[in-house]
Amino acid sequence: MSYLFHAFLRTDPPPAEGTKDYLLEGALFDEQPTIVFELDALGEFQSMRLKYDAKRRPLILRRLRGDESDAARGEVVDEANLWCGEFIAKAIEAAPVVIEWEVERNELDEDAWFALHLWQAWVLKPAGGLLYAPGDGIFNAELRRLGGPR
Repeated sequence: MSYLFHAFLRTDPPPAEGTKDYLLEGALFDEQPTIVFELDALGEFQSMRLKYDAKRRPLILRRLRGDESDAARGEVVDEANLWCGEFIAKAIEAAPVVIEWEVERNELDEDAWFALHLWQAWVLKPAGGLLYAPGDGIFNAELRRLGGPR
């Protein structure tokens, strides 16, 4: 079953090619992962897949737009108000860029979790982002928990 992390960014994520290079350099896997990304006709980031094991599903990052980004925002704002306060909720509502990571949580080994956290921090820090992990809470750009279920 897929687990979706949502990130709410103040600016566009770092360039896909640089992110790919960073992950290939910093993520520790037994074999080098395959990373493929897609840009739209204007050269804006659309999605990235990191395939780290032939027997497991890839880690996927995608940009949400329109109704998808509105739905992701709506899901989190009430919880952000409850857990972190109005300031964080308003930051999520105002974030112009929404992205999501899709992972198969039960398939991730220690190396894949490490790569996922590297990837999330790489995107969140320069873009001034907040990360929502369902059931776990809301995290800042340094992946420090701001609030969540008790």
